[in-house]
Parts: sequence; C-alpha cells; structure tokens
Amino acid sequence: MGGTTILITGGSGNLGTKLAAYLSPLDWVRDIVLLDVTPPPALPAKTRFVASDLDRPQGRWREAVADADAIVHFAAVNPYPGSSFAEAAGSFDMTSRLFLAAAQGKPKRLVFASSNHVMGRYKEENPAPGTLTPDLPPLPGTRFRIDGRIEDSPAYGASKLMGERLLLSLAAAGQLTGEAGRIGWVQPGENHPRTISHDGLPFGDKPTDLPADAQRDLRWFRNMWLSNRDFQQVFAKAIAAPADNWPAPGLVLNAMSGNDGMAWDLGPTRAALGYAPADNVWDT
Repeated sequence: MGGTTILITGGSGNLGTKLAAYLSPLDWVRDIVLLDVTPPPALPAKTRFVASDLDRPQGRWREAVADADAIVHFAAVNPYPGSSFAEAAGSFDMTSRLFLAAAQGKPKRLVFASSNHVMGRYKEENPAPGTLTPDLPPLPGTRFRIDGRIEDSPAYGASKLMGERLLLSLAAAGQLTGEAGRIGWVQPGENHPRTISHDGLPFGDKPTDLPADAQRDLRWFRNMWLSNRDFQQVFAKAIAAPADNWPAPGLVLNAMSGNDGMAWDLGPTRAALGYAPADNVWDT
C-alpha cells in the first residue's frame, strides 16, 4: 500500500487538528498519527491517536517516529510567547529528543513549526516591506502588552531558534530533509484577523483612535496573520515538496498569508514549496 504516513505531534491542539482535517482526504496521504497527551475532539478519516508524552525519553512516540515517513512538530510545554525560560527549555528538550529520533532509521521529511518570534526584535526597527528574509541574523523576542504592561518573548523565540538550528544540522548531515516554518498568527477556530489587537493579543472589538505607535504595532501583528487555509497549504506543501531543487536539504522559511505591505519575505517559500497564499489580511 503506497502513500505517506504522517506523524503530527501536538496533534490534539489547534494546529494539529486543523492540519489533520486538511490532509485526511488527500490521495497521497496514507495515514495520519496524532500524538498528544490527550485525545483530539474528533478523528478524521485515515487518522489515529497515540497517547504519549515527548517529555518522556521512552514511550510510544518512538514507535510512531520510526514508522513515519514525515513528521510535523507542533508540541511544546507552553505553546505561547509568554513562556518562561524553564518552559522554553522543556520545549527544546522535547524538540531535540524528537529530532534525534527522527534522524534514525529510514529517511524522513521533518517539518517544524518555528515562529515569527525568532525575528521579533526587528519589530522595533520598523522594517520595510519584504525585507525580513530568512537568512537575516535572528533577533528573538517580541515586545507586546498585557494589561498595560510591556512583556517580551525571548525564551519562546530562543527555543524556536534552537529547533531550527538542530533541524538544519541534521539535514546537512544527510540524515533527513526538513523545513522550519516561521509561522505567524493562526488563532484557534475561525482565526479571523480582525481579532488581532495592537497589544499582540486577541480582542473583541475593533480599536479606534489609536496613537501612532499603537497603529504601528497593530499593523505589525496583523501582518503576521496566517489564515487557516494558507496554514494548511504551506504545511502540506512542506511535507510533500521534493527537496531535489532546494538550495539545501534543510530550510528555514517565512510562513504568513499574502499580507500587503508586510515585512516578511515569502519569495523563498514560494520558490521552495510552491506556496501560493490565498488570503490577505487587509482584504478580510
């Protein structure tokens, strides 16, 4: 029986369930394993759930990794930017454990959900449209507001950066091919962009009469929007795209919707994956 067996870590969460629903009817997908500590609300066709914790060095997750042709890694101790350094270190422990196991046995495609927060400090520089390319030096951490306080995300961004570097190292050694996508906002549920605020958080009402600095922040955060269908498309293409014409066996790529005026450069993503975003935050 042909087709691709795909393992999705964090498979019961927002990203895992959305991707599984999209992949399920595709002809080239043989089966999908959703790995998590709690079961998902539903299982689409061709999916099965495996209860296992990547925080444990040994577990059922190792068998799932060995059987997979492709692995998509979403799982984290705390998947939110406000994670502590202890939580970020735990997330990287999970990532390194998974990636090193994936490098064993048959060749695999590894797709890592990295984050825009790897480059978040560029927000303070107000970069011009299209200038944030994947090969710029990383500046982890994004300043955002919670209840009027300025917070930061260096721990979260640093853990994602280390995951990227490990993926690139393993790919360069010839042990797998892979892509780390620096994704933007994929909010739970409908994921409507107008619920993204200038504080970097979802909100209920449209902001009015914002000062100039808040307007700048609002545009930054909304320009990182990644619609549900663009998220599904870019991850499916990262799983399936042949690496023969890639500039390297491991890539780091930006993954946002086609948002007018955004700083993020999607050129390498289009070229390597054939990504063609369908949505634009400013048209929605």
